[in-house]
Amino acid sequence: MNRRDAVVAMLAAGAAGCARMSDPWRDQPGKPRILVTFPPLYSMAKLIAGETAAVKCLCVGTGPHHYSFNPRDLALLSTADIFFSIGLTLDDHFVAKMLQSSQRGKARFDALGDTVKARKLCLAGDSEHEQQHEAGHSHDHSHGDEDPHIWLGVPQAVVMAERMAGQLAETCPENAAEYRNRAEELAKRLKDFQREARAKMKEKNERRLISFHGALAYMADSFSLQIAATMQINPGTEPSAARIAQLAKLCKDERVRVLAVEPQYSTSSSARLLAEALKRDGIEARMIEIDPMETAEASSLDSGWYERTMAANLKALVDNLP
Repeated sequence: MNRRDAVVAMLAAGAAGCARMSDPWRDQPGKPRILVTFPPLYSMAKLIAGETAAVKCLCVGTGPHHYSFNPRDLALLSTADIFFSIGLTLDDHFVAKMLQSSQRGKARFDALGDTVKARKLCLAGDSEHEQQHEAGHSHDHSHGDEDPHIWLGVPQAVVMAERMAGQLAETCPENAAEYRNRAEELAKRLKDFQREARAKMKEKNERRLISFHGALAYMADSFSLQIAATMQINPGTEPSAARIAQLAKLCKDERVRVLAVEPQYSTSSSARLLAEALKRDGIEARMIEIDPMETAEASSLDSGWYERTMAANLKALVDNLP
C-alpha cells in the first residue's frame, strides 16, 4: 500500500469505523490532484489544467458560508497535490479546520486571496454596509475589512488565474508552458469582456442597483456600476421591516429601480417585500438575477462555467438597467 492509500485508510477507520476508505481520486488515476473549495476555483483550475490534472471541488450545492467538511473531504485533502482556497474570511472557517484535522501529505496550500491582497486589488469589506444597517443586529458572516468575493472582479480573477498556473507549473513542470498559455488566454478573454461590459454600461441612463447581499462590489467596480445599498448583510438573514423601509426610501429618493437577487436565495423574501413596498409608492422596480457563483449545479460545472456565468450576469444587467 502506498502512502496515499495508507492515509486514506487511516482517516476512514477513524472517522467511520471502516477498515478502509477507497481512494476518492480513483476515477482520475495517475494525474496531479487539485482540490479547490468552491465552483469558480474549480472552473478556473479545470480550464488551466486541461486534461493533465484531476480537479475536485468541496462546495458545490452548499456555499462556503455554510459548508462543513466530512471524512471524505479530509481524504481528498490528505492525498491532494494542491489545495486552492480564497481566504479573506470566505472559506477560512472550514479550511483551517481541515488543515488541522487532516494529514496534509504533500498538498501545496494556496489561499488565492493573499496574492490578490498583495497586489493591492482588494476592496473594502462589509463595514460600511454594517453602518447602514439597523443597530443591534448580529453579523455572524461579516467579512471585515476586505471583501472576499474577488472572483467577481476581472483584475482579481486575472491574478488568480496567473497564480493557479504558477502553482500548477511548479507541481507539473513538464506542462508549465501549457498552463501559462491557458491562463494568459483566459486573462485576455476576461479583459476583453470587461471592456465590452463597460462600453455597454456607458449606454445606460442608470447604473445603480440594490444588491441582495454584499457580494457584488468587485463586479460593480469591473463593470462601472454602483451598489446603492445591500438587502442582506448576512447571507440568508432577512432584513427587518425597518431596513426594508430604509431601502424603499433610498430607492424612491435616489431613483434606484433595479434589485439584484441571487439564484441561491428565494426572491419571495426581502427582495419581494422591497419591490412591493416600492409599488405601493407607485414605483415599479425590476428584479434581476445576478449569480455570485458561490454554488453551482453539479451537472453544469465545467471549465467554461465561470465565463458563461459572468456573461449571463452581464446580459441580465444590460437587459434590465434603464
